Amino acid sequence: MSRSIPKEIISQLRELEVRLRGAVRRGQPSEARQIASKIQNLFQNDRGHHRLLRAKLWAFEACLDANELSYAEPGFIGIRALANDKTRLYLEATAFLGICYLRQKKIEKAKPLVRETIRKARNIKSESKRQQFHKRFVERLEEECILAELIGDSQVQFNPKQIHENAVKLLREKSHDEIIELIGQLVPEKGVRLLRDVREYSVGLLPPASKKLLPAPSKAERPINLGRRALAVLRRIGWRALCDPDSTVYKAWAKRLPKVYNEAYFASAIAASFANWKIGLPMLVSGVVAIVMKYSAHEFCEWAKPDGLMIPASEKS
Repeated sequence: MSRSIPKEIISQLRELEVRLRGAVRRGQPSEARQIASKIQNLFQNDRGHHRLLRAKLWAFEACLDANELSYAEPGFIGIRALANDKTRLYLEATAFLGICYLRQKKIEKAKPLVRETIRKARNIKSESKRQQFHKRFVERLEEECILAELIGDSQVQFNPKQIHENAVKLLREKSHDEIIELIGQLVPEKGVRLLRDVREYSVGLLPPASKKLLPAPSKAERPINLGRRALAVLRRIGWRALCDPDSTVYKAWAKRLPKVYNEAYFASAIAASFANWKIGLPMLVSGVVAIVMKYSAHEFCEWAKPDGLMIPASEKS
């Protein structure tokens, strides 16, 4: 059982936690790890304290979201080793470790963690929040299956001007849903098969009430629904590329300067981010750029902000 925190360090801890949450919100995993390390120094004699483990979980989730799996994977393993297995901390670390393996296409290592996550979710006392966790977790698994097959093995280069021109053409010729359907059609067949395999496995573990919150398998694999799942994961990448308030593109976008829409601002930022992830489909990038161009800076950055796995107390659905 974790000991109480001495009064002389509680103010330091609170300040560091605020800084850590800020680094995570801004998508700064390196800064988050550094701050978590400082928090660890406050707990030299209690490495299993829940406040320390929570700080580490925030930092390693930021690493996962930035695809820095060499930090995230051992981090979640360490949290699982120290946390009480009946706690939310353990549940989240288990879910995130399964996602780490899934993104690396280590399916047989991921499946036992998926099973344990669903089993441990019984510890969520609220039935509605437990069902919503099941739904959010399965949807995240679907997104990760798609992402795992979009990520390639080689370096990627894009032509931002061409991507911008294609995005403008999509906006002229296609509706919002048609662009999403196009994104779904670009999901590799391997991604669809992986999604089917993992979805069947995970949904088969759910209680009936939670299964009802999810679409039938035939509907889940329709291009429009594949597009929605793909866009959900790709918008997280886009959020990190576009929503830094100090970036040139965000400042121009927030001021609604015409050049941000008429030139390849969005295409350059998103293409660079996708290249970082080795996602090498130019038309996919154009589809995402087209969706982004429909929003104001504030609207997109609120809509695309990554969700956590757990359901906040204030969230009703």
